[in-house]
Amino acid sequence: MRNLLGLLIITFCMAAAPQQPDKARPAKASLNGCVDEHDGQYVLTNDTNLQPIARLKPAAGSPEDNFARHVGHKVTVTGTLLKEEPLPVMTVGSVVVVSETCTPSAETQHE
Repeated sequence: MRNLLGLLIITFCMAAAPQQPDKARPAKASLNGCVDEHDGQYVLTNDTNLQPIARLKPAAGSPEDNFARHVGHKVTVTGTLLKEEPLPVMTVGSVVVVSETCTPSAETQHE
């Protein structure tokens, strides 16, 4: 009986303990955009207005200058995304070139 009571108390305490807030955990993601360099850092910009959407960070063992060869290219980057301010950080595991050029997409015109 004591064991059962002890087990119930432990179970109740664990259930009542406040849950730890979910800290910014990296999430697996793929992003499309254009590689650019801003203030000495490589970033991915959207292809509509070329505004930065994520800072690019190489995965462990990958050289930072890997991004230099993709500046001006439209790419798909895959890796882990960590939400930070002012820009999320994408730790890039792979880069796939979608286009050798990156120019802002034309806005859809309505007649």
